[in-house]
Amino acid sequence: MEVKTAEETSFSIRRIAVYTCITVVLVSIILSPALLFDSYPRLLNTLLLVGLVGLVGRTFLSSLLSFRGGNTPELTLSDAELPAVSVVIPAYNEASVLPDTIEACLNLDYPTEKLEIVLCYEEDSVDRTAEICREAAATHEIFTAVKRDEPGGGKAKAMNYALPFASHDIIAMIDADHQYRPDAIRRAVAWFDSDEDIWCVKGRCYGINPDDSLLALHATVERHIAEKADLFAREVIGGFTIFGGGQAFFRSDVFETLGDFDENMLTEDIDMSSKIHAVGKRLVMDPSIITFEENPPTLQAWWSQRKRWARGWMQVAVRYLPSIPRRETVSVPAKLDAIYTFSYAIIPAFVVIGLPLAVLPRFGIETATYVPHAWAIWTAIGISPVVVAGIIFFQDWRDGLSHQPREYLAAVTLWFYLVFQTAVFVTAFIEEFIVEEPSVYVTTSRAKDPSDD
Repeated sequence: MEVKTAEETSFSIRRIAVYTCITVVLVSIILSPALLFDSYPRLLNTLLLVGLVGLVGRTFLSSLLSFRGGNTPELTLSDAELPAVSVVIPAYNEASVLPDTIEACLNLDYPTEKLEIVLCYEEDSVDRTAEICREAAATHEIFTAVKRDEPGGGKAKAMNYALPFASHDIIAMIDADHQYRPDAIRRAVAWFDSDEDIWCVKGRCYGINPDDSLLALHATVERHIAEKADLFAREVIGGFTIFGGGQAFFRSDVFETLGDFDENMLTEDIDMSSKIHAVGKRLVMDPSIITFEENPPTLQAWWSQRKRWARGWMQVAVRYLPSIPRRETVSVPAKLDAIYTFSYAIIPAFVVIGLPLAVLPRFGIETATYVPHAWAIWTAIGISPVVVAGIIFFQDWRDGLSHQPREYLAAVTLWFYLVFQTAVFVTAFIEEFIVEEPSVYVTTSRAKDPSDD
């Protein structure tokens, strides 16, 4: 798989024009029956409302379920009883964030004699990433610097390259812009000690740079909702848990049994999550296991990351939607949750049809839904981001986690951000299913340019 930086994927006027034309054609095809059937716009608007209710309703329910404390095992293991852990950190042009990640590893509340941290840096890095990794390995025994000199591949290939250097039975992986909270590893390994069927533990990625830009601000609030509400709610209901995000912990059995990460998938983490469920093993989400992350600060970085995620989710949906529901090893709640999850990996691309529906009444075309009291439902949908974000903020305050005041304000304008994000889904849909663009792994730019170091 080809790898590019966000800066190498600059917006093309020609591509924007082509994708806009494709979108107009798709919307025209979807809306054309309105010329023949008066009831069609009302039916379409009803389906749109039902789809949004499914999405927003699930998010609201998830925020309520997240009030329920997880069955987090007690931290009873003594230092002598703790298992040895290998931490793998792939790094490509990460000089601006890697020192903080290394410092956080040094501050872990975990016996250093039971830790090894593999810093797998790319030979193609053009900043001080290699130097930082080698310096850490030379200064601290727990670090091992590994140079990857293979061409291309993306995150999955980098992690697969580093895995043979991880010698312990518990393998943790984090992105180079993530910093462990000191108790993170101790909390994670407690899960593996509690149940041998647990093959993966995922914690919460907590955004820390909302002041970098308006995009970073709204992306931070969006991620708080996804990490604390949606992902944890799956754990509460015994649903389709996943370890999407920049950190996870595994038994080494995962890779011995299921093989390496799929290097052809843009979201190798969701693909591996599906494989774990398919063989009947558990994947646990515990929001008390925290790593602090940085969200993309620029439009170019944000767009590249979100498009990669959206397209990767579509790839996983196509692969597993037909098979996961038929697996006897998967519980009924997980099957139903998987169907919902994979369906909504594609559905948001069609929300764009709601835009022309809003102007059709100006031309005398009736678009009122068939749902009684639809205005109340539309109102509830409109205020849902504020309510859901408020629930998450309250829980974090209760748990001693803080937010910047601007994050509370961003909850009010989050819908504008989410509507804008539909353009990402439409673009991903076009590239994956219509023009069939080759997959390109675009690395995420950081808030501080590497040249500043």
